[in-house]
Amino acid sequence: MERQLPRDQSHRQTLADVARTEDLFQGQWQGRPSVLDEFKPCLDDRWNQGCTNA
Repeated sequence: MERQLPRDQSHRQTLADVARTEDLFQGQWQGRPSVLDEFKPCLDDRWNQGCTNA
């Protein structure tokens, strides 16, 4: 597991402290429109049905 996680202790602590994976996504890409925005409801439905592989 050490090989897969960053070696920096503060970064590992950040990963351990987040409640949701979405909390890790911060910065310049937040709030920007995506070409997938119109498909997100359908994609969320499919994900919730268990379709996790394209």
